[in-house]
Amino acid sequence: STKLIISEGHTGTNAAGGVIEGFAMFIMGGNLFVGLVVFAVLVIVNFMVITKGAGRMAEVGARFALDAMPGKQMAIDSDLAVGAISHEEARNRRQKEQEEASFLGSLDGASKFVKGDAIAGLLITALNLVAGIGFGIVAHGLSFTQALSNYSILTVGDGLVSQIPAVIVSVSAALLLAKGREDGAIDLALGAQLGGNATSLMIVAGILGAFALFPGLPFIPFMLAAAAFATASFYIRSREREKAAQAEAEEVEAPQTSLVIGDSIHSDEIHLEVAPDLVGMVLQGAGGFESRIDKIRRYIAEEYGFVLPSIRMTDNPTLSKNEYRIRIQGVRVDSGLVRPGSLLALMEDSQLPHLQGEKVKEPVYKAAARWLPSTKKQELAASGIPAIEPTEVLATHMLEVIQANFTLVFTRMVMLDTLDALTHISDTERAASNRRFLDEYIPGKVTPELLLSVLRLLLEERVSIRNLFLIVETIAEVKSQSSAPSRIVELVRQRLGFQIVDRLQDGQGRLPLLQLSTNWEQKFNEHEISREDGGSDIALPPEMFGELTAAVQAKLNEMAQKGVVASVATSSRRRRFLQTVLASKGVRNAVLAYEEIGSKSKPYIVGVV
Repeated sequence: STKLIISEGHTGTNAAGGVIEGFAMFIMGGNLFVGLVVFAVLVIVNFMVITKGAGRMAEVGARFALDAMPGKQMAIDSDLAVGAISHEEARNRRQKEQEEASFLGSLDGASKFVKGDAIAGLLITALNLVAGIGFGIVAHGLSFTQALSNYSILTVGDGLVSQIPAVIVSVSAALLLAKGREDGAIDLALGAQLGGNATSLMIVAGILGAFALFPGLPFIPFMLAAAAFATASFYIRSREREKAAQAEAEEVEAPQTSLVIGDSIHSDEIHLEVAPDLVGMVLQGAGGFESRIDKIRRYIAEEYGFVLPSIRMTDNPTLSKNEYRIRIQGVRVDSGLVRPGSLLALMEDSQLPHLQGEKVKEPVYKAAARWLPSTKKQELAASGIPAIEPTEVLATHMLEVIQANFTLVFTRMVMLDTLDALTHISDTERAASNRRFLDEYIPGKVTPELLLSVLRLLLEERVSIRNLFLIVETIAEVKSQSSAPSRIVELVRQRLGFQIVDRLQDGQGRLPLLQLSTNWEQKFNEHEISREDGGSDIALPPEMFGELTAAVQAKLNEMAQKGVVASVATSSRRRRFLQTVLASKGVRNAVLAYEEIGSKSKPYIVGVV
């Protein structure tokens, strides 16, 4: 059209075609000033209102989406870690967030094109008018009045023809941006947002009805519009009443008995009950107990190699002030007290006697401690005294209870969740390889029941099962030697010896060991009895049990005072028996079989019992 206007504009107002001439005459009515005003109004509305607003929405939406992405990703990771969502749902949510950020970023760029289109239309119109008048006067000898008449009609008509599509494009882009996160197509979202409120439609109907009664205003159009809005309002309100009645009927018809019974018989693997006054501390954002659950689950996954089930938290009005209770499989296993707004200082009574506070025992190691106001944090730090936040005390206690009850926590469902997690890692190639391995060995070569028993026995002694594939391979290899899980686990431990020893070595890479004398081996042989499954038990008299545990405990305490954490070494035949005996007396040091100590280890004997 620009070429036709400039080159043929001297021939008359139909030089650029009948559409532009007819449009110009219809809008302008033969008056140049009217056409310029209408054109200016369209440009102002398009450029200053629609395009500028849409561009601002695009910029803000894209920036907010990109700024919020790290937080959303962390929220997804946190929900995944606490078991609130599955791996598949987490993957879908991540993909949705990425698509949304990409979409808003693309719209930000598209808004620049829309704005450019509006500016280009204005510049082209000005160029057509100025260049056309000049070309008509110089090249074709038109008078200024004739040139202005011809080229202004053509230019304004062309500008109006181009600006109307530009306005439509701008409005479309603005609607797309204003739609936001509303699901569905734009037309449906627009209808739902503008016509979804019956009260608003009734107010509009009332205003239009009032306009119809004003003198001088057309009665029929306003009254018809008011009737249409009133009808829509009544229709929407009736639909809302029907939905409410249907929901109420469904609620009444729903079998409530099964839900109540199900809630009554269901027990969570891990359940934390807190007194009502601790709810705020537990549920607070940064630093609250909820934020520490993720750390507990990650620690268990990294240190022990399985997916910890979700930890349920509820308030219990029957608990005393500041009290909490930990349940495993519905059974109370421990409880304690914390003081919100205070610090638990691990200190003896003789330390800083001027600091008065409630004297207690630290819940995990039963060390002397004192609850002090949080304002004393700097003074405690300057004195080198550890000060622990209440949420950290609770989290540490929870972690210790979980570790002490691995055999109860690690259920078949937890094992299946762990196996499933290994097939849904971020590395898709490794995930496929893991799936092929598990499909080959389970349940064909290793039954889930046997695997669960072996893994429980390992976790009972806090042996990590992160090398799960090596454990499965070993079970498949040695199960022909014995069907007893207790015997199989000893053979698995020998294969995992490098892993077990690595955690027990000192800072110099040496392995301190406490050894039993030959006298005890003779006593074990004298009191050994055989079992039907091929294994053996040792039926020591009670006094010998007491003598053995007391001697080992005394020697281990002696080494601990010297800063040495020693492990007890014995033969693989006696290892399980000795570990069970010592654990019954609260001895938490590891008990190793000689076969578990590899040739690359550096063992040294710190004592003989």
